[in-house]
Amino acid sequence: MKTRAPLLEALANYLEDGVVRFHMPGHKGGRNLDPLVRRLVGEQAFALDITGVEGMDDLHQPQGVLAHAQDLLAEAFGADYSYFLINGTSCGVQALLLTLCNPGDKIIVPRNMHKSMIAGVIFSGAYPLFVAPEVDAARGIALGVTPERIRKMLQRHPDAKGVLLINPTYYGTTSDLQGIKSAMVPFGVPLVLDEAHGPHFYFHPGFPTPGLAAGAAAAAQGMHKLLGGLTQSSVLHVKGESLDRQRLESSLRLLQSTSASYLLLASLDGARRQMVLNGRMLLDETLSRARWAREEINKIPGLSCFGRERAGTPGCADLDETKLTVTVKDLGLTGQQVELILRYQYNLQVELSDLYNILLMVTIGTTDSDLEKLLFALREIAARYREFAKNCELLRRAEDLLEEPMIPELVLLPREAFFRSARVVNLPAAVGKISAEVVTAYPPGIPIVCPGERLTSDIIDYLTLIKEAGLRISGPRDATLETIRVL
Repeated sequence: MKTRAPLLEALANYLEDGVVRFHMPGHKGGRNLDPLVRRLVGEQAFALDITGVEGMDDLHQPQGVLAHAQDLLAEAFGADYSYFLINGTSCGVQALLLTLCNPGDKIIVPRNMHKSMIAGVIFSGAYPLFVAPEVDAARGIALGVTPERIRKMLQRHPDAKGVLLINPTYYGTTSDLQGIKSAMVPFGVPLVLDEAHGPHFYFHPGFPTPGLAAGAAAAAQGMHKLLGGLTQSSVLHVKGESLDRQRLESSLRLLQSTSASYLLLASLDGARRQMVLNGRMLLDETLSRARWAREEINKIPGLSCFGRERAGTPGCADLDETKLTVTVKDLGLTGQQVELILRYQYNLQVELSDLYNILLMVTIGTTDSDLEKLLFALREIAARYREFAKNCELLRRAEDLLEEPMIPELVLLPREAFFRSARVVNLPAAVGKISAEVVTAYPPGIPIVCPGERLTSDIIDYLTLIKEAGLRISGPRDATLETIRVL
C-alpha cells in the first residue's frame, strides 16, 4: 500500500482515457495558451490541471482517491488523520485557531508569530497571550520559547484554550517540545504547531524530534519548503482526540478554495510516497551535504554558521542542520547586501537575508555543484570585503536595538482593531493611541506592536531608533515609519 499514490494514479488514468473536456478550466488541458506560458510551464502541466471532476473526488468531502491518499499521508506521519491543504500552511494554522477558539477565547502564541497566525487570530476573534521567544543577540534572530515561560503563562491564564507554537523556526531552531508538553499536562490543554519547516523531521533520526512524537495534538506543515511538493502545497496532521474534528473540517472548508488545484494535490501525494520509500536515503545525502557546507563556511574568515553546538540552550533545544544561517556582520556588510552580491554577481539566490545573516536551505534538491558554487562565492566575498568590517555604521547602530521593548498593553482584540476605522498620523503623534497595524523589525523578527495594542512613548522612541538605524520593517502600510495607522 505504501507504494501507492492514489491521486497521482487517478490523474494518470484520466489522461490516458483521453477524456473530451467540457469542464473547467477554460484552457481544456493546454489549448490556446499564451506562447510564453506554454514555453515556460509546458503543456503537460496544463493537461494535469483539472479540478473535482468525476472520479477525482472532492477535497471538501473526500470519499474516494483523495480520502485514500489522505489516509496514506496520516500513516506516513504517525497521525490519526491528515488533510491536504492547497492554500498553504497558513490555511492549516488558521483552521487550528478557528477550531480552538471562539471569539474572546484565550490562546497562547509566540510573540514572533508569522503573519498567518496574526490573520488567524483576527479571523477567530481570539485573545492572544503572547510569550516572548529567546533571542540570539549575537546573530539577531528569534529562537524558540522555553517550557518555563509556557508554564508561567498557563498559571496566569488557566482558562487558555491551548498553546500554538512555531516549531522549528525559520532558522531551524526548535523549542523543547517535550518539556513544554510536560509543563502543560496539569492544565489539560492541547499543544498545536506551525510545523511549516519540519515535515522532513519524520523521516530521519538525524533531525529534531517531530512534533507529533513530542505530544502535539496537531501540526501544519509545508511540503514544499524542503520536500517535493509544489509551492503552496501543505498538510495538516491531527493526533488524539483533543480537537473537535467536525469543527476543524468545517474550518478547512471555510478557508480552502472550492476549486482545488490537482497539480498541488498530486504533488502532495507524490512527495509523501517519495519520503516513505526513499526518504531515509535522500535525507542522509541532504544532511551530509549540509554538514560539509557548514564546516567549510566556518573556515572562511569573517563568516560563521552556527550548528548543533548551540543545541540544549534556552530557545534552542535542537537544530535542523539543513538550515545554514551564515552570519556576515564581521565583513562589515549586512545580510541584505550579501544577498544582492550573491544574486547579481554570482547568480545565486538565498532564502532570506536580514541585518546580520543570510539563510541558505539545503534540501533533497541541492547538489554538490550547487554548494561548491556557493562556497566559491562566499570565499571571494569574504576576501574582498573583510577590510571594510570597521566601516559599517548601520551594524553598530543596530546592536543596541536587539533587546525589544516589553510586549505592549492589549487594549482591543486584534479582530476588533481590524474592523475599526483607522487614520494615519505622523509617528511622534501616535503616543497613547492604539495601533491598527503590526510593525515588525528584522532583526530579530519579533512584532514590536500588533493591532489593538497601545503605542507608548517608549515604543514610539524604539520605532524611531529602528527607523534611524535602517532596519528592515515589515507590516505597516508605510514601511518608512514616517506615519502609522492608529484607531
